[in-house]
Amino acid sequence: MDKPFSYYVSLDGPHLDGLIGHAGMLRFDWPAKTTSMEYYDGVSGGHNVSIAPSGKIGLLGNFSQQLVLVDMENLKELTRQSTMRIEHANYRLRSNTHHLWYDDNQHFIGAVGDHLYRFDINDLSSPVKLGPHLLYNAHELRWDRSKRFILMGDLGPEDAAPRQVGVFDLETNESTVIKLPDTCWHVCVHPEKPLGYAATYSFATEDEDYVDWSPAFRREYVFEIDLPQKRVRRSWSGGAEFPIHLNSDIGVYDDKLYLSCGGSHTVVELNLADGEFREPRVLDGLPDLWKRARMWRQKIYNIIGASARRPTLINTHYILQTLLVTGWRNMDGIYSARVSPDGKYLVTGSRGYNVLTVYERESFKKIYSTQLPTFGPEVYRRPYSKFLKRINGMHLGMHHSEMRPEPPEN
Repeated sequence: MDKPFSYYVSLDGPHLDGLIGHAGMLRFDWPAKTTSMEYYDGVSGGHNVSIAPSGKIGLLGNFSQQLVLVDMENLKELTRQSTMRIEHANYRLRSNTHHLWYDDNQHFIGAVGDHLYRFDINDLSSPVKLGPHLLYNAHELRWDRSKRFILMGDLGPEDAAPRQVGVFDLETNESTVIKLPDTCWHVCVHPEKPLGYAATYSFATEDEDYVDWSPAFRREYVFEIDLPQKRVRRSWSGGAEFPIHLNSDIGVYDDKLYLSCGGSHTVVELNLADGEFREPRVLDGLPDLWKRARMWRQKIYNIIGASARRPTLINTHYILQTLLVTGWRNMDGIYSARVSPDGKYLVTGSRGYNVLTVYERESFKKIYSTQLPTFGPEVYRRPYSKFLKRINGMHLGMHHSEMRPEPPEN
């Protein structure tokens, strides 16, 4: 019999760029197969879900410089706090997007400005400063089982590719920067061993403008990092044709690394057994044809969004790189993918096609798939501005996700 779990996904709205839209959260319950969702007024750029160990409260990481505490049962907002009171931010993407919870369910760690802070949910405005992270813009945060070492991805500033990650030691409150051949936004850690993993996120720009960027068709890497030694232990790299572009969720289960690939419409599984990385498996997460056809409004909106960011006639090299990354599609792929707590299933969210799918993890056999409600007044649940009618019928904007085991006892 299936063990119940809840799958939570952050929502960023209907845009091609997942960094500029609304902020919301989706909950999917298994095996009930029910969904609920909520968007939050006054918060933008929904990006990541961080659930406290109790499973009862969580944080919606976002790009609007706000801490947003949420009740994970009903998705209602509990409280929020602007981080601009704590440190200044002179860049729209310089924000607290990922968080780490302590076992007491009251304290968590987040990056604000140049530093890591420890927060108390009872007083979000007065955190304890832990130390400088030494990165341009600390993004995903993950710590090892001992909760001593924090592996940090780097989003970078507006005008440079960071090409580095950091390891923060909570015993010394000191950070070590590890230089890499390409930029790594997203990281994860091994659940048992003091090892971390960082995957490259390759994008192309013009005149070092990292606001209007495009996917880059080039080789990608995965790095295994020895956290106590703070250095790369081994690495894997695939040719540009390997479908592992624009990763989002990455995680380890049963000594296997799973990477959701928003550009390539895939989930890639790498075997982490000692020695060299074993032959990878690739899950093709392209939804059924009729589900893809239903999102025709989104396809048109994506073309408009892409054209608004670059002059089409003189930037064909960026357009062709994007199409090579996506397999000649103008839709986003799988941005959310997590293994169920019992390891039986792999649950994915196809952002562009607005489809949530449950696969059997061992065989990659499709078990269940549903196309979610599109963005509109019945989803947003707010006074429906006439301006929002322009994006009615678009996808919800699934981004990072997190799993919660069966609901805790009251």
